[in-house]
Amino acid sequence: MKTFQTIQTSRPAALSLLALSALTLLSACGGSGGSTTPAVTYPAVMPVSVNFELLANGVPVKCGSSITGLGSKASTAELKDARFYISNVKLIDANDKLVPVTLTANDWQNDQVSLISFNDGSTTACGGTALPTNSVISGTVPGAAYKGISYEIGVPETLNHTDYATATKPMNVAAMAWSWTSGRKFLKLELNPVGGVNVTRINNTTVPPTTTNSVSSTWNLHLGSVGCTTNASNGSYSCTNSNRMVVKLANFDADKQKISLDLNALYAASDLSSDTSGAVGCMSGTTDQECKGIFDSFKIDLSSGNPTTAGVQSVFVARNK
Repeated sequence: MKTFQTIQTSRPAALSLLALSALTLLSACGGSGGSTTPAVTYPAVMPVSVNFELLANGVPVKCGSSITGLGSKASTAELKDARFYISNVKLIDANDKLVPVTLTANDWQNDQVSLISFNDGSTTACGGTALPTNSVISGTVPGAAYKGISYEIGVPETLNHTDYATATKPMNVAAMAWSWTSGRKFLKLELNPVGGVNVTRINNTTVPPTTTNSVSSTWNLHLGSVGCTTNASNGSYSCTNSNRMVVKLANFDADKQKISLDLNALYAASDLSSDTSGAVGCMSGTTDQECKGIFDSFKIDLSSGNPTTAGVQSVFVARNK
């Protein structure tokens, strides 16, 4: 009888435990009055702003900044000019779909391209006259959740060879025009290294070959299309080397992050104290020895002008605001 009584008194306790477990499971599943996370609703169209900055040695820099530890020889250099065009801007949604950003027209952008400019004219090296700057691109996208961004450093071909003197903003900047290729400088970065740039040229047409040496104040980096020719019948242009840099940041939140152009990463393989061929620095010449390291950083094949990766690079990086 004691055994029976023990069994009888333990059954309700077991049932209560089962009932409690069932209720807990039901609540966890959202049933019987359990709360659920409300679905996120988005407007039909959302504004988007993407901020840019220049970065060196882990801190923001601007035109006129004296930067240490740049390049393969850890040079110290003053930043003289820094501007670049951005086009083909797209956000990456939750399904990895690239969604175009509709750019908002203003003094710094039209419906196809934006000009980012850090050239403020604050010092003699920067021009010596105060200039407006721009570090943001703005526009709209369809309402949705987005996790990344993709864009190009470059000007669309339909705008690249237009006359800057008659073009509308931001294509009317004379300093970004590139007369000898009848196009635009997609990116313009100029540095004045301490001690200057030792320029060495060897003339192999003489017997014996002769060497000349000089010093230049500025190491130039001008990215743009080269090998460009015009069709005399209709005035159109074609270029053998497009040289448009593709950038893809798979994880980027425009509300919380900005995009930094890391100068240390860009110049890592470049000796800013010397120059041995072509233009002083790198002006996108296919045989210019100083362009090899730069184009490797840009992930552009120097010989063809085509991207070498699907936007994966380490020059433009996402950082918290």
